[in-house]
Amino acid sequence: MRKNVVVKGAYGEANFGDDALMCTIENFFLTNDLRLNVDFCGSSSDYCKRLLRKSGYVDLNDNKKTTADVLIYGGGTQFFLFNSNKGGFYLKLFWKLLTANPGMLIKKIKSKFFGKTLVSAKKSVGLGLGLGPFNPENNKIEDVKNLVGQMDMLYVRDATSLSYCKDWGYEDVNEGADICYSSFLNYDKSIRSNGTGNHNGQKRKKIGVIVRDWNYENGGNAYQDTLLRMIDTNNDPQYEFTFIIFSSLRDVEWKKIISARRYPCLEWDPFQHGIEHFMDKLNAFDGFITARYHGGVMASVLNKPVVCIGIEPKLGILSRQVKGFRLWDMPFRADDLKQAMKVFDDNNFDCTASVNSLRKKADAMFDSLHQYLCELENRQ
Repeated sequence: MRKNVVVKGAYGEANFGDDALMCTIENFFLTNDLRLNVDFCGSSSDYCKRLLRKSGYVDLNDNKKTTADVLIYGGGTQFFLFNSNKGGFYLKLFWKLLTANPGMLIKKIKSKFFGKTLVSAKKSVGLGLGLGPFNPENNKIEDVKNLVGQMDMLYVRDATSLSYCKDWGYEDVNEGADICYSSFLNYDKSIRSNGTGNHNGQKRKKIGVIVRDWNYENGGNAYQDTLLRMIDTNNDPQYEFTFIIFSSLRDVEWKKIISARRYPCLEWDPFQHGIEHFMDKLNAFDGFITARYHGGVMASVLNKPVVCIGIEPKLGILSRQVKGFRLWDMPFRADDLKQAMKVFDDNNFDCTASVNSLRKKADAMFDSLHQYLCELENRQ
């Protein structure tokens, strides 16, 4: 009898980064042809069933119990606590969603009250997880520690996440890398040298600006005004800016701004396209300014220069992992952004060595998962 595996993540919220994680993990299962029943598990199943080729999908919003032999936490930042127990943040977020996106509000409510208890598994595995940050005033941190400590196998995606585990007294933890660095991303097209037209004989570089609504209370959203002023007053003939939306469900405020000011925009639409198609679109840019972690990950895979916007720690972590990446950090001064953007003028930019190192870690992580699942498969 085949064993059941459920892969859980922030899937189904039309976020390109999480959707890429899901499809990359499925590529692992398709490549290895393991004799397992595999279901992915997230919020909305409407488009996920279209993106997945053979795997099943469990919609947590249906409030149906699911059992598994192994529950895999499939990458991303699934465990973090930005805020304390004061409820102001949730009231602000719920009011915003009520007025801008009531459908997402319903999903949030269902996920908050039902999502954590819907998958019952005998064993659990963490794969390429990012941990933190954790607000020390939030008493739910003990729940996170207990959940992480119960995992049979845990690979985190960076040294900072590893240090959390060590501080909690967990020694049997491995440092891997983000899942999208693995060979199972299955994107190996040649890197394009782009640019558009000429301005006084000079080629204009296409810069993608990957933005994100930021609802947390650490000042991360302060980048917005400075970034907009830079683009609105841009007199440099070298650059042509295009905004990029990774999640139309999440980034509603940025969508309003982009629409009102009629900026050029590229948007991930999982109902119409697939991961490879959107990667082709990203490959058409010469560099990126990104407030989204996976914007930087995908840019590095494409060997493109990047300015990471430090709205949260993982953008800073990524800028240290990938040689040549720049970090525009709080308090988001205009001069600091201008200085960071000099990376776009570096004709010798090359981050392939960093990416190859991260790929080795990610592939080793999947090798361990393969061994673990083979042993599971053979158990009676």
